[in-house]
Amino acid sequence: MKIKNIFIKETTENLAVLEQELTRPVNLSRDAIEMVIRTMHNIKGTAPMVGFNALPEIATPIEQAYKEVLNKNLLITAYMLEQTKSAVSVIQKLLISDESQIPQTGKEQEVLIDYFNAITG
Repeated sequence: MKIKNIFIKETTENLAVLEQELTRPVNLSRDAIEMVIRTMHNIKGTAPMVGFNALPEIATPIEQAYKEVLNKNLLITAYMLEQTKSAVSVIQKLLISDESQIPQTGKEQEVLIDYFNAITG
């Protein structure tokens, strides 16, 4: 199996688990927060190596935001959870499309990146 296919399969599975965690109440467990960080960190590091150059742009600010949550410098809000769910959806679409960016997610991607960059200052 190609490395790219392994990345797509594993990332898709991780995002599905993450999606379930994000449907819980606003008070995410420490494990769930660490899962967000770990998943985004893996995407940030591996995606460019297999041709998904747009994914780190999304994953990096989310990883940073949840690190701030873990360090108690930022509180999780319902809106932050919704934005995280939207980001997971965009990443899933990009993985399925096997493209670095698809037109319908371009604007949504920009909004998500701007939001997560803004909350981490």
